[in-house]
Amino acid sequence: MVCPRTSVGDYRDAPVTHFVSLIDPDEVGKELPLPRSTERILQLVFSDIDDIEIQLPKFKNYTPPREKDVQHLVEFGRTLAQGDDWGLLAHCEAGISRSTAAAITMLTAAGYPPQVAFGIVRKVCPDMLPNRRILRLADEVLGTRGILHRMGENHRRKAFDRAGYEDPTDVLYSEFKAQSGKRPSFLSRLLSALPSGWRNMVGSGARQRAIIEKKRSMSSGRK
Repeated sequence: MVCPRTSVGDYRDAPVTHFVSLIDPDEVGKELPLPRSTERILQLVFSDIDDIEIQLPKFKNYTPPREKDVQHLVEFGRTLAQGDDWGLLAHCEAGISRSTAAAITMLTAAGYPPQVAFGIVRKVCPDMLPNRRILRLADEVLGTRGILHRMGENHRRKAFDRAGYEDPTDVLYSEFKAQSGKRPSFLSRLLSALPSGWRNMVGSGARQRAIIEKKRSMSSGRK
């Protein structure tokens, strides 16, 4: 199971034994309603930043996922293999990027083939955009030779192709490279051009969640 932070309470009575909380640094100290059956908890603190965003000045003050974070995910995932009856719930801010990448990593660490782990999480969260940095680091820690990262890239490309618009993170990086000699004016123009709902959002998960919610709202309005 994966979900956004605001939906954790909906899983209060779900059969969750292993709970993984991935929060932004400014969320530290805020309590969450744990599922009643929780036996093991892992909380990690980092922003939804990937290997592209980490290169952009706009995100220099954010905390990206680190190798030690992924090592904790792998170790936690291996505890799943110690029992036959478990339920995993991972949450992040939007329930799309960090949590799905973490779930894929943990299921792979638990012994599922990478393709199977990826497929399970995709079925649970069809809108997923797994954090690319987490998957790349997971490949290094798990020794999966880049399989997880490649699957993430392929899924991401197909998702944006179906949606009919460019990957906003790739657009940020391409524009930055093209205008690197004029960084301040570039950032000003870029931020003013982005939809207002994106301006204060960090990471693909938050941006994609805003797009999904907007589409659903528009669809409900038409009905």
